[in-house]
Amino acid sequence: MKNRRELYQKAKKGNENVVVVEGVHAFKHTARFGAEFIDVVTDDKKYVIDLMGEIATRSDVDVLKEKVEEIDEKLFDEITTDSLRTHLTALAKKPQNKKIDDDKTIVFLENPRDIDNVGAVMRVAAGAGAGAVCVSGEVNPWHIHAIRAGAGLQFALNVKQITDIDEVSDGRKIYACDADGENMKEITIEKNAILIFGTERDGISEKLKKQSDNIISIPMQRGVSSLNLATSVSAVLYGVRFC
Repeated sequence: MKNRRELYQKAKKGNENVVVVEGVHAFKHTARFGAEFIDVVTDDKKYVIDLMGEIATRSDVDVLKEKVEEIDEKLFDEITTDSLRTHLTALAKKPQNKKIDDDKTIVFLENPRDIDNVGAVMRVAAGAGAGAVCVSGEVNPWHIHAIRAGAGLQFALNVKQITDIDEVSDGRKIYACDADGENMKEITIEKNAILIFGTERDGISEKLKKQSDNIISIPMQRGVSSLNLATSVSAVLYGVRFC
């Protein structure tokens, strides 16, 4: 592939039509959820195929065998961020967002700051069967680090960067998740609700609280003031979807 270095460097920030998928776990999930790969490379083909065989299905191994190309170690090192650990990297087309299922929950992250935490939210949301994760602010959920932290499960979701909750709120109840809210166990939350989460430092903006139909809190032991973002999303989302 011509200009491989340039393509990978441009795609790492998540602003292009293609994104970088690093690591065997991320490749496995993106492939399972229909990713269209344009390049899959390794500096040790036997190693990554054997590793995939240890952690995944025969079908996952077959997909990797079909698509992966072994390239020079020096070139591989130049296009990856953590080559000694991953031994596998790929370029995949960013999926087109589909209509969000009317019956599924939307997770809205207001101006998150930690890109790894955003990736962890993707894993939680995909596991719980959420319909979408929407993100406002500067953190790009398609950044290479977010995809790595999310194990590629952005491809299992509708992932949107939005500036206003009105872009996705039509016909849905909105719940702001805040320590001063009503105990979530004492109210009924619709399974197609929008769940808003703010940053650990600043919480949810007053504007979004006013737009919400209710403010809810996670019941916690006295003296515990907060949970990190991904843990909070997990507690609320699994409570809504499965309890």
